Amino acid sequence: MFDFNFDWSKEMETHLSVIDSHHKELFKIGRDMEQLLLTKCANVTEKELLDIVCELREFAAYHCYEEEAMMKAANYSKYEEHVKKHEEFKRKITGIDCPALAANPFKELKKIRDELVDCVFEHVLRDDMDFAREITKK
Repeated sequence: MFDFNFDWSKEMETHLSVIDSHHKELFKIGRDMEQLLLTKCANVTEKELLDIVCELREFAAYHCYEEEAMMKAANYSKYEEHVKKHEEFKRKITGIDCPALAANPFKELKKIRDELVDCVFEHVLRDDMDFAREITKK
């Protein structure tokens, strides 16, 4: 895995304000994880870890719902494919093993962060950009 920081930049904008605001929230959650990882999760509490997991789960449910509604309304050509990717993302987020995270916060949080980085590159910067290009052409 290469070095990636959850720092928002203009190049990441889809120019769909709702989607961009969601993605910025995802980056905030990513930065929160990065801060804990920088300290090797020293003195992290189970509540802090659970808060991150809950934020991710809330984000996934809300973002996917909103984005799918936008895609459906725009008659997006890759709607079904995109929804399948959302379902996979939500499964990963809901499948986070909270007891394992509490037992070994640094190792488990690093795995979650790496999954989130993959999501940013695979979904946010590719699939969501594709959707944005198509919807803005209509």
